[in-house]
Amino acid sequence: MDENISNEIRREKRIPRMRTVDGIVQELKRLDPECEVSAYCIRQLVKNGALRSLPTGKKKLINLNDVLDLMNIGVSPETEPEKPLPVGIRRVEV
Repeated sequence: MDENISNEIRREKRIPRMRTVDGIVQELKRLDPECEVSAYCIRQLVKNGALRSLPTGKKKLINLNDVLDLMNIGVSPETEPEKPLPVGIRRVEV
């Protein structure tokens, strides 16, 4: 059964499959009934820039293929490295 799902994913990757956040979660649950990815998680990935979205009115459409690729690769935030905190007491200019 897993091979059928794999073949289905490969076959359908040719065209962008644009879905809403809820549609993404439904597709993930269809592919893997035990999937723990929530709508909140998908929204946070969009908000943080890990997933691109296409705003259309009140909705944002997300490419399901991008979500599947991200789930296979993992998330690596593209942020600047954190600066070390200053040590000791420092003067505050007012």
